[in-house]
Amino acid sequence: MDSAAQEFRNSCLDTLNFISPVYRQREFAAKVEYSDYKSEFVCWWFDDLVMESLPNGTRLISESFNASEKSILWEFTKLFEQNLNDEELSIDGLLNDPQWMQIMKLAKDTLNKVGKVS
Repeated sequence: MDSAAQEFRNSCLDTLNFISPVYRQREFAAKVEYSDYKSEFVCWWFDDLVMESLPNGTRLISESFNASEKSILWEFTKLFEQNLNDEELSIDGLLNDPQWMQIMKLAKDTLNKVGKVS
């Protein structure tokens, strides 16, 4: 795996690791103010990392993850998208939102699954 692919892989896993625990999101919110944190976090996954291109993925995704890992990421991406709504939420509202809690759990589960496949 070349350095760009490794960097991209690390960025994807870091994003999952950011989404999964409450404390990381609170630390971020203490430093950076947004009116809608959910939209920002969704943008990281879908726009910055282009995960909506799964299951095939972009060339960089394919260089960064094997077929099993891409499948795991695709499952997370589908469930992430299914648990979204258009409601703007403060950090407290977001972290208490049942749909976001489900996404956080899915992110943690996805990290664990990718770690077992790697």
